[in-house]
Amino acid sequence: MESNVGKRILEVRNKRNYTQEELAEKIGSVPSYISNIERKNKCPSLSLLRKIVKELDTTYDYLLMDDFEMDKQLEIKYKEMFREIKKLEEPAQEEIFKIIASIINSFKNMEDKEKTKEK
Repeated sequence: MESNVGKRILEVRNKRNYTQEELAEKIGSVPSYISNIERKNKCPSLSLLRKIVKELDTTYDYLLMDDFEMDKQLEIKYKEMFREIKKLEEPAQEEIFKIIASIINSFKNMEDKEKTKEK
């Protein structure tokens, strides 16, 4: 699951009128690392996250809780889908898994192409 931590840090940083440079300086980091966190390329360490929470006067809950709730909701959906798949006969189950694998590979390929374009 994709993390919203970077997006939330960006939102709070903008609300506090901090540039990436200002935040980086105050927490002992570098602007490029803040940029990578906000663009979801990196995930902050716990010690850095602690500094960000303190400096931006926000909470861990705000930065992290949505991801935990979303994980729980997705887990429930996955279990429901799996129960429905298990009700089908084995050949149908196998076909569903082949289709799902194909869809996953297609999305991975699209993401890889997008990442290549960004570089």
